[in-house]
Amino acid sequence: MLRLHAVATVCAVVLALLQSPSSAAGDPAGLAPAPVDFVVLVDESGSLSDSDVAAERAAASLLALGEVSDDSRAAVLGFGSVTGRGQTPVDTVCPLTRLDTVGREQLSSCTAKLHRRSEREGNGTDFPAALAQALSVLAGGADGTPKVVFLLTDGRLDVSASPAYGGNASSRNVNGRRALADKVAQARAQKVQIWPLGFGSGVDRSQLAELAAGGYRSRCADIPSARPTARVTSDSSDVASVLLAAFAGARCARTTPSRTVENVTSGADLKVTIPSVATDGSLEVVKPDADAVAVTYYDPRGRKVPPHGSAYGSSFERVGQSGPVEALRIRNPYPGTWRVHVQVLDGAAAQRITATAIWQGLLRSYILVDPPTPQPGQRVTARVTLQTRKGVVLTEEDQLAGIHVAVRLTGRGFATRTVALADDGRGPDNRAHDGEFSARITVPKTATGALTFVGVMAGEGIAGDQRPYVTEAVAAAPRLTAAIVLDDHEVNPGGTATGRLELRNSDSAAHRLRLAWVDGTADKDLTVRPQALTVRPGAVTRVPLGLAFGENARPGAVPGRLELRDQASGRLVAQSFVTVEVVPPATFLERNATSVGAGSALVLALLTVLALRRQDRRRARDTSDIQLILYRDDAELSRLRAPARAGAEFGFTLRPVAGGSHRLLLDSSAGRSRVRRSADGGLAIRLADGTRVPLPRGGRSPVADGLLLGFADHRPAARSRGAARTAGRVQDRRSGSADRLRQAQDGAPKASRPTLTARRPYDDDF
Repeated sequence: MLRLHAVATVCAVVLALLQSPSSAAGDPAGLAPAPVDFVVLVDESGSLSDSDVAAERAAASLLALGEVSDDSRAAVLGFGSVTGRGQTPVDTVCPLTRLDTVGREQLSSCTAKLHRRSEREGNGTDFPAALAQALSVLAGGADGTPKVVFLLTDGRLDVSASPAYGGNASSRNVNGRRALADKVAQARAQKVQIWPLGFGSGVDRSQLAELAAGGYRSRCADIPSARPTARVTSDSSDVASVLLAAFAGARCARTTPSRTVENVTSGADLKVTIPSVATDGSLEVVKPDADAVAVTYYDPRGRKVPPHGSAYGSSFERVGQSGPVEALRIRNPYPGTWRVHVQVLDGAAAQRITATAIWQGLLRSYILVDPPTPQPGQRVTARVTLQTRKGVVLTEEDQLAGIHVAVRLTGRGFATRTVALADDGRGPDNRAHDGEFSARITVPKTATGALTFVGVMAGEGIAGDQRPYVTEAVAAAPRLTAAIVLDDHEVNPGGTATGRLELRNSDSAAHRLRLAWVDGTADKDLTVRPQALTVRPGAVTRVPLGLAFGENARPGAVPGRLELRDQASGRLVAQSFVTVEVVPPATFLERNATSVGAGSALVLALLTVLALRRQDRRRARDTSDIQLILYRDDAELSRLRAPARAGAEFGFTLRPVAGGSHRLLLDSSAGRSRVRRSADGGLAIRLADGTRVPLPRGGRSPVADGLLLGFADHRPAARSRGAARTAGRVQDRRSGSADRLRQAQDGAPKASRPTLTARRPYDDDF
């Protein structure tokens, strides 16, 4: 009995959490659980026991009580069969009700009418009639709202006593199966999922499997765990984990493996994991004797989390703690291993306790197309970047594992095209596993008018929005073109990330443009400069770009999209997806390390001197003040400032851009080109293919066909002189060591003399 109540509560918790993503006015990032219409079909046949019926009542009411969206709707139908006059095969126990505060109370009350049927009421198992009524209830829902039927049963189709299926008792079940097949086909046509949930030894597994396979499959059903499947358990001790997996699949979500401890008489810890890609999650705890067990939750950093409200960047809601199953619902959960501590009260019987995590990643896709307004027959590059609700761009390989991204192109004059995108660093994809998926797509020659590109994603536990990129097919190439280049990707609060707009106006008229930051994180204090500009006829010009952050800008990544549009026509001229990292300013000790050391005691002063000497050596190597400059002949193509606190080296890549040009970009991945200082005041460059290129101060060196690399050093003059002296001392010490070694060799036998290998300062292991 208690375990069946646990199953019911688990159902409620899961359905409350795992919804498809939608836009919500109260969600600054526009990703929130979407409403769902569902019907719970409850078996009222005579084979049920009193405890089974009680568990079904609890499950049906808790499904409604646990639903988080006030716009969701639910109905509860009890079913048996018709064996005589005046009987109905299906009882509308609770009509389709909106699950706001009043509606939830109504459903909680009306489920009390569920009961085990007597022979006078018709106590067979009429699946076709039950499914027909459920489809009728769901028929009037909104087109985009998911529709699901959950079938709870302990048996199999049995209409052998029902005259509605023929006068011959021996053929009635055959006719019933045919009628059921028709209703399953109707469910598929109405886009209704069927999730059969069987318990007990009398379940017809093959029949339930046919029900699941015959209904509709959601857009994430290509993922095995999200494909409607019959879930059956004959052992009530396993029913909770089986049903959790089923409900997670119905919501395109995932569960992590359950953790169970047996015979708990005092305290125990159960650990479950929520991955970094999760945006919504829940921790469920099954505890048969609710009055004897207290539960406390700790996040991956060991912090006790509150039962309700917000803390540590997440929001929490604890439900069901007075019942045999409770759950902690978490919005924006901290990723990692959570600890569920259970404490059994003194004198209580030994407990079997299970904890499980259910999670879903609601992701937003950002899509860019280059060129933004293509011609029919032109080949364009589509790029899609994935981002969580909190604005975190997915860039880690483990976050992206199993996620598949495609672009669907629609428009007039051609059939829909879908092209898979890749994040493998090949072809148009700039770098492998950086979170940017790319592919080339040819716009059909027959395209006319509007074009719509939609990014589509799928993955285990992933639900993504499908935000369109709308443009148009133009007869001739645009006469106004532009490129957006951001040089700085790291800034302090109150600082400005700089870049430039490269503009070419081949038109005979001036164009007034507007630059805007769109689809970005809304809670950052950010101003784009310039917001408006005018390009003269025939002009080829460069305009400085700035992203100015306020003094109160919070540290963290700030991703978004820059759009440059023609104000007169509204046409998109250029766009770029960028991410700027807001980093805290240097601390007082960092700014005043020398002064603090000078005022210390003698021992501390000696330690400080040693520390400063080491710091001087690091400064001599530090590349933070270097700015690389890329040229083609005498024309400057791109500038790249080293990242703050770059250390002894930083990495970069040469990325081709539209028009045959190139850009310099920061790159910290393996196999990239690297920059270090050399002892002569220049730079030592090691290209990605292993080629070493010396770059003298004030000079330029070739790095590719027609491309030259130079640099500017923004290190203060005093520091540069100190670095040069340090470099000289390093060289003198190494030269002196080599001289002493040669002197020692003069008296040694020739065969035993060690071999000297010349080493240059700053080039160790480079």
